[in-house]
Amino acid sequence: MCGIAGILSPLSTSLGEIAQMTKVQSHRGPDGEGYAFVDARGDCQLLPTLSSVPLPPAHIALGHRRLAVLDTSKAGLQPMSTSDGAYTICYNGEVYNYLELKAELEAAGSRFHTGTDTEVVLEAFRRWGTSCFSRFNGMWALAIWDRQRRQLVLSRDRFGIKPLYLTQHSDRLYFASEIKSLLTIKDLPRKLNRRRAADFLRWGVVDHTNETFFNGITSFPPGHFSMISMDAPHKVETEPFWCPPATGKLGSSLLSKTDAEIQFRTLFDSAVALRQRSDVPVGACLSGGLDSSAIVCTVAQHLPNSHQLATFTSASTDPVFDERAWSNLIVEQCNTNAHTIFPESDAFMGDLDQLIKTQEQPFPSASIYAQYLLMRAARRAQIPVLLDGQGADEVLCGYRKYTAYALLESAQNNRWMDLLAGLAWWTVQGDRGLMRLSEGIRYLPRFVQKGSADPLTSLVASEFLNDWSESNPVSEMSTYRSSERQIDDLLKFSVPPLLRYEDRNSMAWSIESRVPFLDYRLVEFMLELPTELKVARSRTKSLMRSTLRGRVPDPVLDRRDKMGFVTPQRTWMTGPLKQHFAHQLQSSNFSISSLIDGKRTAELLDAKGYWAGAALSAVFRVFILDKWAQIHNVDV
Repeated sequence: MCGIAGILSPLSTSLGEIAQMTKVQSHRGPDGEGYAFVDARGDCQLLPTLSSVPLPPAHIALGHRRLAVLDTSKAGLQPMSTSDGAYTICYNGEVYNYLELKAELEAAGSRFHTGTDTEVVLEAFRRWGTSCFSRFNGMWALAIWDRQRRQLVLSRDRFGIKPLYLTQHSDRLYFASEIKSLLTIKDLPRKLNRRRAADFLRWGVVDHTNETFFNGITSFPPGHFSMISMDAPHKVETEPFWCPPATGKLGSSLLSKTDAEIQFRTLFDSAVALRQRSDVPVGACLSGGLDSSAIVCTVAQHLPNSHQLATFTSASTDPVFDERAWSNLIVEQCNTNAHTIFPESDAFMGDLDQLIKTQEQPFPSASIYAQYLLMRAARRAQIPVLLDGQGADEVLCGYRKYTAYALLESAQNNRWMDLLAGLAWWTVQGDRGLMRLSEGIRYLPRFVQKGSADPLTSLVASEFLNDWSESNPVSEMSTYRSSERQIDDLLKFSVPPLLRYEDRNSMAWSIESRVPFLDYRLVEFMLELPTELKVARSRTKSLMRSTLRGRVPDPVLDRRDKMGFVTPQRTWMTGPLKQHFAHQLQSSNFSISSLIDGKRTAELLDAKGYWAGAALSAVFRVFILDKWAQIHNVDV
């Protein structure tokens, strides 16, 4: 796991900017650095440091910061070239099936000199070209210099678990793992992308397009690669190497429930096992929910008796937000070495500026602060790799909305017995929060949205009204098929922001976070299953609940009030932090007054009744966008 940076210039010149671009990402890789410079002939020179070396004129510069996880010796330093210098890689990520690929390549005549997956990825590209990406099971953002073709190849994993940002400036192409690296570029404008600001303020939606909050800085699309000519760095044309199962095939699987359980167990166990490959200690995040509990229980099954798995849990002194009653069941059953953190309001305000710098773009809720503290605790405990449950809700139909989708799909397809059974089960069992529509207004049809309470619409500045009115990031549903909604969540609305939070929070503390539920084999399998195997009788994650019975404690399997890592944001905003929020929104330094009325937004802190939650969430978004713009010196 690492940080990468790169510059492509149409002219051969000194590309000294690469030094600062790489340095500001040192938190992503505290275990080493390296650089590569490609000259006009295409030859690549590797340098371990730039501290006392005159920079050679170059068309391409690559910078790397290393977090050593596999083969922690100096043999794993990057950028890394093949012995003949034909290919050079600058790579961030882990390809978990590297051992299987290595064996296949050795059988074909390849020879390896390190224990890294990096060398395997580079050799796989030499042998198979860009088709190698579809063979990788893992997470990555990489750049490979191909001397023969005089091309730089960029690629990003299927779901964008690892980040890659690009910008064009002064005829050059710049790319990096983090936006802060690009912000070191001299004279690069820092102008607000108002379309993304409108989506954020109105709907709380982020990371749903390849655009960022910075005009001119984009995210390289997941599941794609690009071959960029050294002589034409302005031409970045992307091609997909992966896409989800075709719409016509969704839900077409004829597997029985028993067969589906067997296949799910096989795929899930394999996904977890692959992500335990490491030459450094591996721990796990543990909430009181099913997803992280399933991972911990699966890991614990295969650990030696003398080994304790380190787990990291967020708790609260407020019993409403405290899940230790659930997580302790897993700790006791699996005998883990448990670490617990307690997010507090004062600490949140003290860490907020750094959290905003870490995240680089606004975030709609304070819940990610708990994750930030967990990653800090893991670093202090010297556990540099963590398994986490991100992606499970999207892959397994875990969100409450999938109950509604399943019922509507049953009605649409005239499956009346399924519909009646689901309604009956939901009526008897209940589900805390299922009907909190204020949390999911953006998923409703437009005619319903227009009649819903919108706390900020009357506060929008006149010059921002066009962007506001045109903001509708969630298109109206033409179908209620759960698999199609899953794809939207996986590729657009849910997983991308969660992965951004995860990557920045973990890498801020030099932690590699691994997400087994986003193993592409498991994702494809779940997408192809019929809805009734994923949401049975209004019970979400039905297949995993039945499959893991006997492995995960029944009380956790039977939970219907999931919470995850959260903070008591509403309590903080109406209590100890209320005056702080009000002061900032009413301050003369309020930076986004050309978008929204800060003083009237502050009045929403006193909102009461059913829509108070929506009002406070809107206040938080305005507060964060203002702070973000000030911290990053953004031209609004």
